[in-house]
Amino acid sequence: MTTAAPGLTSGLAERAVHAARAHRAADPDGFRRRHDNPDRWNRWARRARVARTIAAALQVGVDGVLVTDDPHRQYRTRTGPVPGDLITVTDPVTGRAWRFIPDFTTPGDGWLLLDRCPDCENEVPVTRVATLADLGEYLDPDGDSPIADEARDESIHQPGCAFGLPTLGG
Repeated sequence: MTTAAPGLTSGLAERAVHAARAHRAADPDGFRRRHDNPDRWNRWARRARVARTIAAALQVGVDGVLVTDDPHRQYRTRTGPVPGDLITVTDPVTGRAWRFIPDFTTPGDGWLLLDRCPDCENEVPVTRVATLADLGEYLDPDGDSPIADEARDESIHQPGCAFGLPTLGG
């Protein structure tokens, strides 16, 4: 059951239960197994830090941010691949969900906004965001936000999409 987030006037216990339910609904296995071993706990704690950082950058409450496994991207680590981060920021006023992935050109300080390709409608990383102003520049019809190079990767578009460009050696 999903309910609206309690307001800041709600008690800590009510907000904590709401947060636990939101995490359990979004990532049941990840939430349940976060204490299983040090690697899982470290991933949980790192994702909590990611949530706090992007919440501050976008001026939203951390309770509106969920960081879960990205079903389409993995990180390479010393011990093997691990799921990437899919960051969902829900606007507390409109309820609209915005999705981001980490921007590895600015680790921990910037993200790539996921949006629909204007040609094939696949979800692609469209622009870099480090502040609320960056998101605003992308959304402003009069803005001039540059399209991220990652958005042109042909492998993330439908065949024949005019927006995707072949990668070198691909």
